[in-house]
Amino acid sequence: MPRKRTKRIKEEAKKVQPKPTILNPKFWTIFLAIYLLSLLAILAVTNTGFFGSKQASSQDKIANSKFTTSQINRTAQASNSATLVSSSPSASPAPQVKHAVVIPPASGRSVSVPIIYYHYIGLNPNPADKLRDNLSVVPDLFDQQLSYLASSGFNPITLDTMYAALKGQASLPAKPIILTFDDGYVDFYVNAFPILRKYGFHAIAFIPTGLVGTGYYLNWGQIKEMDATGLISFQAHSINHPAMSGLSDAELKRQTVEPKAALEAQLGKKVNWFAYPYGVSNERVWQAVKDAGYIGATGTWGGTVETEGTLFNLPRLKIPGGLTIPQFAQRI
Repeated sequence: MPRKRTKRIKEEAKKVQPKPTILNPKFWTIFLAIYLLSLLAILAVTNTGFFGSKQASSQDKIANSKFTTSQINRTAQASNSATLVSSSPSASPAPQVKHAVVIPPASGRSVSVPIIYYHYIGLNPNPADKLRDNLSVVPDLFDQQLSYLASSGFNPITLDTMYAALKGQASLPAKPIILTFDDGYVDFYVNAFPILRKYGFHAIAFIPTGLVGTGYYLNWGQIKEMDATGLISFQAHSINHPAMSGLSDAELKRQTVEPKAALEAQLGKKVNWFAYPYGVSNERVWQAVKDAGYIGATGTWGGTVETEGTLFNLPRLKIPGGLTIPQFAQRI
């Protein structure tokens, strides 16, 4: 067969060859090749683009909270506790029944000692929870606050030292201050305690003993470990955080007597102080606290002068989240 005719037959055969359709295997081969190339291009972009920046943001948050949940869980397991929940609880809402703030009259000896109080030292996992947001101080800011106290010559003392000075039994250092932490959350151990130890600062942690070892709260192993350093004094904050002035006499007695006994049994030392949940108290509550064997208690009303007359409802200064260092300095 002549070569020209053979070439023409091949060219005509190409022209009549069917094009790829959805039913043709060649169509799917081409489709999958295009799809895989597109997917690889997207992954190449996202590793350094949008998702990359999101991952960095997440890592920044973890760094700012100092420890991840898995690290907290390992710490808890090492301290003989159950595995902790993955996120901390929302802030406790104020009691539904309104309780009047009762402030005892100032009288007797007095000392000027600011008592400041914190709740959470960590990030708020739910920004929509505005109450929790107000009560959360991130670790980096907490570190800056303690750095300010150290560089400004403040000397953190215990409530027992303040009491001794108030009774004329001891003298106070220059620029005394008392650091207190309410509710006994595990972020006190994970985030606050290492920073307190870094500066060698004393602090008081008020513990609702019925919540120890549950959920996001401290366990006894962690409490004992911190107590052994001599930097942290553990005091009572009721059993399960009720508004004290709304309790019956029997329950009021239980909520003051039992946490004192529990802390003393666990730590082998006397517990002298009580902090009122929500800052709620009145004359009947003060008397119950006295009868339970405490030498004083703290409230949440503002002030920096402590007197013998206010020993069972001492004023404290709240440190909310988001204060700048100038605002923190002005507050104390």
